[in-house]
Amino acid sequence: MSPLVSILIPAYNAAPFLSRSVASALSQTYDNIEVVIVDDGSTDDTGAIADALAAQDSRVRVVHQENRGLAEARRSGIKAATADFLVHLDADDELLPNAVAFLLEKCVGERLDVAYGSFIKVNGEETFEVPHPMEGVLTGDEYLHFLFDRRCMCASWGNLFRREVWNDDIYPPRGRVLPSEDVLMNICMSAHVNRVGFYNKPVVKYYYVPTSLSATNRLSSLDSWETFFSLVEENLQQRGKLEALRRELLCMKLDRLAFYVYPLDTSRPWVKEVLDDHNYRLPRSHAILQRLLRYPKLCHWCVINNRRLKKLFR
Repeated sequence: MSPLVSILIPAYNAAPFLSRSVASALSQTYDNIEVVIVDDGSTDDTGAIADALAAQDSRVRVVHQENRGLAEARRSGIKAATADFLVHLDADDELLPNAVAFLLEKCVGERLDVAYGSFIKVNGEETFEVPHPMEGVLTGDEYLHFLFDRRCMCASWGNLFRREVWNDDIYPPRGRVLPSEDVLMNICMSAHVNRVGFYNKPVVKYYYVPTSLSATNRLSSLDSWETFFSLVEENLQQRGKLEALRRELLCMKLDRLAFYVYPLDTSRPWVKEVLDDHNYRLPRSHAILQRLLRYPKLCHWCVINNRRLKKLFR
């Protein structure tokens, strides 16, 4: 018998997009699915739309909860799911029709704990594929190192997981809503996987939404980033991986400070420590960032104009 797959959709104020996202889940060529929508304390019509969708199709179920953030919405979705295979889908994105069939075939056939496809980014009228920088199967330790590769897209959506890899120690502490929660959870999850597959076949349409958390940086305060990196370091230290990844972790900190925090307070002790860390031979781009970040206004100007140039010449 074909295994059941749970498609989990956390939704916060997603009324304009939710029906499209759910329709893409229900239209999969692989039909042994259930869809779990987690209404994370929405203040718009998301909850009512979710209930209406559930009334129309018995494969759809809804969990309503107070607003707790993305990580806790994912936790609630997994708790409510009944399948051994899980797919995370953001409420403003869309699964491509063959996504579940392709990822499940890879996961079962290659004995994977996680199967990743690539994605198609939609930004207004502009659409383009975003591939992985590599294809193939990684061990858990290789996967951990790959997550620190600045070319890696560390999202949880649009991928297929075996349920057992989502242990309780993957999630951030309850009550803490952090930036890059998917990155943090994937780093923690790497301790529980043996085989992870990456394939450059698009499985999801990622819609760039100007009001999303990633676009507006609403969580990107220095306090939240300090907590984020403290949790990353704590996880790596407990696993005996911190020393081997200190250089890559420094590069991640420089990236986040340059691209997600403005204005930047360079007098903060942990920020100063990042800027004064010259113990490693950094890639040229990060060595430049480390110097530029001493002048936050200049760094911000360079980042903004670099984005404009990339868009112009794409």
